[in-house]
Amino acid sequence: MTVEIIVRETKTGLEIVSGQRRLDALLALRDEVVVMSPGIGEIVIARLPDGRLQASANPEHVRLFRQPEAASGHKSFA
Repeated sequence: MTVEIIVRETKTGLEIVSGQRRLDALLALRDEVVVMSPGIGEIVIARLPDGRLQASANPEHVRLFRQPEAASGHKSFA
C-alpha cells in the first residue's frame, strides 16, 4: 500500500498538511508507518503511548521501520 502524506517542516518539527485521515487509518494497524512526503522524502511516523505523533526523516530510522507487509517481528519507537 502506498500512501502520500504531505507535511512541512516547522521550527518545532513536522506538521501534517494533508493526509491525516489516511495516516490515522494506517496507525490503527501498526504503531509506526513509513510514508512518502513530497519535498521531504520518506519519513517514519509513530504514535507514542500518550497519543502524540513523532516523525523522523532520519534515513536510519526509515530503514529500521521500512518492512514488507508480511514481515514478522515488531519494532517500536515507544
